Amino acid sequence: MQVPIVCFVTFNRLGLTVKNLTALLKSTDDFELHIVDNNSTDDTWKYIRGIKDKRMKSRKRFNINYGVVYAINYVLSKRKKDQYFILIENDVCIETQDFVTKFMETMDTFQDVGLLGCARKNFFEQKGIKPKKITQKGLSYYKYDMIIGCFNCIRPEVFDYIGYWNEETYAADQDMSSRINKYTPYVTGYAASIELNQTQYISCDQCLYRKECSLINQNRTCFNIHRKNYSHDKFAESLQEKKKMYYQQLRNGKRTIYCASIHDTESMRKHYYDIKMAHDNFNFFKKNGN
Repeated sequence: MQVPIVCFVTFNRLGLTVKNLTALLKSTDDFELHIVDNNSTDDTWKYIRGIKDKRMKSRKRFNINYGVVYAINYVLSKRKKDQYFILIENDVCIETQDFVTKFMETMDTFQDVGLLGCARKNFFEQKGIKPKKITQKGLSYYKYDMIIGCFNCIRPEVFDYIGYWNEETYAADQDMSSRINKYTPYVTGYAASIELNQTQYISCDQCLYRKECSLINQNRTCFNIHRKNYSHDKFAESLQEKKKMYYQQLRNGKRTIYCASIHDTESMRKHYYDIKMAHDNFNFFKKNGN
């Protein structure tokens, strides 16, 4: 079996990226690492170019930030048919070094699980959710129908049904969970054996890259740059209308749940793709996220 693809998308916040990629690369497991940078203007790309690890398969910088879905689908288009796909956002610090092994053990045990997410400590209590713990052969996972996509693993067969992340709605984890649970034979849940933390800020004194950082003498920080260009909250205001249009297209038979991608021309040829909706999303981030 192919080792899984690991997709890691960066957008400024170099302090977190260095900390969390360092933790990721301490893993004892094998995988293909693909890093995509969404036009960071701190020292992120300089750092990424200097990473040396045999598991690194590609590093790509987009000179324009078109949003995280655009970047994820770029990596997903490189996936071989039998490869698992693991998405890790750059604010995730993995504390379980054999996380790939843990994912595979759970997926092998629970054949109906299509997507496994991971949750930080006390996440369920903070969000007020009560997932159902499922146990079999000494392994467990928490079944739940809405997985927040900061760190997840998707079974390869799922992509035969759903295709790519939805570029037309850009609803990301909400859309992915809904399509899997409602329109495929698979379910979603949270892994029980993988630990992480999601620290959102570290000071310059704590940063592993502080000696090389070019921002210190400019009286700027990578977090200030990130906050200035972060536009997902503003984008979310238009999300509901796009989701409504998408599901209306599903109901009237105009399309299936399979989502094509601009990175895969064959998928666009074979499946319905609302190019206007997609380009509206790309252009929003081009205008507001660069």
